Amino acid sequence: MSNQQEITQKELIELRTAIKRELRESPPTIGLVGVSGVGKSTTINTLFKTELPTSDTVACTKDFEAIDLQLKLNKGEMEGETTQLRIIDAPGLGENILNDPKYIRRYKRHLPNCDLIIRIFSARNRAVALDQYYLKELSSFHNNMVFALNQVDIVEPMNWDNRINLPSEEMEVNIQIIEKDRAEKLSNILQSNLDIISYSAKHGFNLEQLFYMVVEKAPQNRRWIFDGLKNFSYSDFIPEGVRGYLMD
Repeated sequence: MSNQQEITQKELIELRTAIKRELRESPPTIGLVGVSGVGKSTTINTLFKTELPTSDTVACTKDFEAIDLQLKLNKGEMEGETTQLRIIDAPGLGENILNDPKYIRRYKRHLPNCDLIIRIFSARNRAVALDQYYLKELSSFHNNMVFALNQVDIVEPMNWDNRINLPSEEMEVNIQIIEKDRAEKLSNILQSNLDIISYSAKHGFNLEQLFYMVVEKAPQNRRWIFDGLKNFSYSDFIPEGVRGYLMD
């Protein structure tokens, strides 16, 4: 082996070591936020194969929770290496006016630790004043947000086609109308156009497109990390079983 080859191999080992250290000390982190009841925890459970508590009647998430997932990168300099993906589940806003000031303060404290934020809205809720208000409160994070519309499976006339796991033609028309309506109302707050991706956490519909949009939105200085996740399906994640609460 020539000296040039030895140097190249040594540099490659040093590079992989440095990348491993960066991933260990500062793993790629995605936060999920939204008003109470939009399905944040259900989205995490379906997308990342976790088992967070959920409820159809009352709010379950009262604290910021960090869930660490283990996955193997399938491209780039770190192909074949195992890394972590950290998911942060936030308490739902709007459940109780007495809690909102505290929650918003905590949002502003924890969201800077996220590379990306999935801002979830409910397709079944036509009243968006609260969503507009919270967008104003969290204006400093707009550039890191992906906007997603959950619960499209209960858009009228609610005749989801279970044979192919897709909305009916009638539902699809109404979903597109809802997407346009929400985009217009939220764009007024953001003062810029935005794209909304519709999905159903319950049916696993459009989750891969949602994840791809998240990866595409990665900040430039961390893009090299998320590029290794581009080819992942939501069925590829392997939970480590590591779950912890983030302190105030």
